[in-house]
Amino acid sequence: MNAISFIDAFYFTTYWNVFLLILTWAVVLYYIGSGGQKILRMDEGSPSQGFAVFFAIAIIFFIGLRPMYKDFTDMKMYAWTYDHNTGVFEMPSLSAEWLWNDSMTLFKVLGFNIHEFFLFVAFVYIMGMLVSGVLVTRRNLFMCMMFMITSFSFFSFGSNGIRSGMSCSIAMVAICLLAREPEKKVLPIFLMALAMGVHRSTMLPIASCFAAIYFIKDPKIALRFWLISIVISLVAGPFVEQFFAALGFDDRMTKYTTTSEDFKSDEFSQTGFRWDFLLYSAFPVLMIWYVTVRRKFNDRTFNIIAITYLLSNAFWIMVIRAAFSNRFAYLSWFIYPLVIGYPLLRMNLWEDQDRKTSLILFAYSGFLFFMFFIYYFGTTGFKGFDLYWWRKA
Repeated sequence: MNAISFIDAFYFTTYWNVFLLILTWAVVLYYIGSGGQKILRMDEGSPSQGFAVFFAIAIIFFIGLRPMYKDFTDMKMYAWTYDHNTGVFEMPSLSAEWLWNDSMTLFKVLGFNIHEFFLFVAFVYIMGMLVSGVLVTRRNLFMCMMFMITSFSFFSFGSNGIRSGMSCSIAMVAICLLAREPEKKVLPIFLMALAMGVHRSTMLPIASCFAAIYFIKDPKIALRFWLISIVISLVAGPFVEQFFAALGFDDRMTKYTTTSEDFKSDEFSQTGFRWDFLLYSAFPVLMIWYVTVRRKFNDRTFNIIAITYLLSNAFWIMVIRAAFSNRFAYLSWFIYPLVIGYPLLRMNLWEDQDRKTSLILFAYSGFLFFMFFIYYFGTTGFKGFDLYWWRKA
């Protein structure tokens, strides 16, 4: 199986974002005219549920078989590692990312090419989101997937930071299982071990999840901690970054907290306090406050998901000055769609929930499209839209 060839690699990201923009607007227009609660009353046998599965499979093939191109920076590095794989399997270990390496080795030994391996990674990445949606939103699987795929980090961690994306999707399933039934731990713990075997950094949301179950059960406490983390970062940020780096939480931490010129080529490499990312991270916090403090809902599943997000995001805020801070932010951002989507799809918040949900989806996805226009139009001519029909080969 080979990479997609009917789309010019130069336009691959543009095609995805334009398609997503049209789909999102269609969904918004469908619901914005409703003054009721069709979303909450969605039947489990609705055709939209089957469409969500079909849609997920289509995205798996589209992202998994993306062409090898410079936009997907990490692909060439993973491809080189795959080509030079020695065929030696590693023993499972909590101190090593054995599952990622063994997955590569298995596919190489069985004779699969690198594009088929990338397809497998995309399958785990997106199916993890689909399964999580089934676990926590039930009847509203399609709308849940809309919040998943229109999140700011979805495409980036499905096509570039794929190891982190794959591990976080596995962790998401485990967190959703624990959020639904905290007393049943065997399968979630097994999945968490697999997630850490792909990328050790998932120990942060995993630890946050257990803290939400056993120690910080009240979202109000987690909300206060999140606010305090901003003050800590502003007052003692560099010290805190070096402290976490010294703990050996992840060997990438030491590298990313440097300011080497080697990191200046990436759009996320700039260091300093990222107010833009903090603002983006604050919207789930606002939703948590509205649901738990303003409206006083006490849903155990949502509380666990919400506290896991708040604690994980608070950690990122304290190391926000690190280069490539989006990679640390993703350790909370991967839960972002659930924090926003769960109340909208499961809780009776407003009489005209359809309209408000569609408006929130519009604003939620708007950040993605805004950033797409800024980075692509502002730096590379919108990936060819200004030269689209007459670009020279």
